[in-house]
Amino acid sequence: MSAIEYGSYYWCVVLSGSDPAAPAESIHLHADEIAVDENGALIFKSKGRRPAGTEPDAAEQKPGPKPPGSGESKAAHSAASPESMIYFALAPGAWKIVYAAKLQDGSAALVEHWNAAPAAPDASLRQNAGAPDYAAVKG
Repeated sequence: MSAIEYGSYYWCVVLSGSDPAAPAESIHLHADEIAVDENGALIFKSKGRRPAGTEPDAAEQKPGPKPPGSGESKAAHSAASPESMIYFALAPGAWKIVYAAKLQDGSAALVEHWNAAPAAPDASLRQNAGAPDYAAVKG
């Protein structure tokens, strides 16, 4: 069973680690909806399992064109569609970034360039650290 069967959209969540020096962990998942509740929990919902690439409400729609003025209102269609169910949630503080991701490589879908800030130099290291002093070599 493939995860893509549970959602039309692909997401990446970067987790908040306890060790800031460690590389960040991330989770990639499929979901139809995403929400942040009032406490900061990140919630992923799905309308259930379906063939990969199918829209969530496609199973409810009848094949073929609908005649004009068929009388089916959007409200009636929404009432017939299955309710979303929570399939995955992260506690407040467990995550720090969430974004829509590309299926090809998991990178942010809307971002063309994402440059990481350069790391601050370690104060204990100076330029040419470990190299003999020029005066000692010149000697």
